[in-house]
Amino acid sequence: MGNLLRFILRFRGFILFLVLEGVALAMLLQNADYQRTQVFSALQAVQSYCYSMGSDVSGYFSLRKDNEGLLRENAKLRNALDHYQNQRTATDIQTEQLNGKLFTFLPAKVVNNTTNKQHNLLMLNVGEEQGITSEMGVIADNGVVGIVINTSEHYAIVMSLLNRDFRISARLKRSGHLGTLMWDGLNYQEAILSEVPQHVPVMVGDTVETSGHSAMFPEGITVGTVIYYKTKKGNFHEIRLKLNGDFKKLRFVNVVKSIHYDEQKNLEKQTITPTQ
Repeated sequence: MGNLLRFILRFRGFILFLVLEGVALAMLLQNADYQRTQVFSALQAVQSYCYSMGSDVSGYFSLRKDNEGLLRENAKLRNALDHYQNQRTATDIQTEQLNGKLFTFLPAKVVNNTTNKQHNLLMLNVGEEQGITSEMGVIADNGVVGIVINTSEHYAIVMSLLNRDFRISARLKRSGHLGTLMWDGLNYQEAILSEVPQHVPVMVGDTVETSGHSAMFPEGITVGTVIYYKTKKGNFHEIRLKLNGDFKKLRFVNVVKSIHYDEQKNLEKQTITPTQ
């Protein structure tokens, strides 16, 4: 109590000033409408600013909780998308007749893929349960992807076009001349068309496509465009082409099956070439 009295006595002049200012302000607000309106407006502005600051601070401290909720929601949407893709893969088989041959196309998702090795492979989320077997071709919207070499119940391993062991028949679209499509292990965006006869005219920009001589791929699927060519020792060109697709961006593909593939292979096995 003594400390309070000493404080009042020490600051009595300032306290008296505050009291008189308060009385004067009250008399002003009571008798002057304009001043009263301005003061109330200023008080409301200060109050609104304080509420806004409080809301921003509260929102900042709740960001972590909101982010966790968004992550959970994203996980639900991703699971729903994967479920839809798997359902589509299991049921959406299409059959088409191309150049007199029947093919089925089964959509699949790439679940694993390498591009930086000499013998690159892919894994797809379809397998024996969906009717996938070895020696089926795999294509994407922008070209040839590879050949199925092994399967399990729910998955398939594909030899990528970016594999030193990959070989299929291909041709120059402009002239129709055949060659062998392969990869030399140097650039994941380029491939080689070899064994094209030297007399065949080749131009930079020529389109290379599947020939249809391999039962694993339909005829006329674009592979890439010629960017360089030279004549090797002998009678053949070596043609380098830029692949249409980017293998590092592969997500969805189609597994191709020729309806008459087994019949063709069996006939080849049963045929005996006469000895000359």
